[in-house]
Amino acid sequence: MDLISIRDILSSPENNAEWFYLPPDKHCWTLDTMGIFSLDARNFTPESDDFLPKQVKEEGWIEVLDGGTIEEIVANANAQLGEPSMYDLFRAFIFYYENDGFISF
Repeated sequence: MDLISIRDILSSPENNAEWFYLPPDKHCWTLDTMGIFSLDARNFTPESDDFLPKQVKEEGWIEVLDGGTIEEIVANANAQLGEPSMYDLFRAFIFYYENDGFISF
């Protein structure tokens, strides 16, 4: 499991899978904040947490959004704005995380 920036997942949302985790202080998140995706939990026994990144277990990183939702956030911003800026995509990402719904631009 490799670290990836929020900027990179918003730039290529179709390449993301499973759950995305970030450091717990959401007020410090920027486009350059590094996060990590989990492995597919279905490939592990129900009592296992081996699919979780070490950052979750050791540093308290939090589950933010799944890859499919991130793809939908980008698609929604594209539908509304045509060609959203990276800042627009970031705002949409944060809005969805905080409100469990799409932003209206």
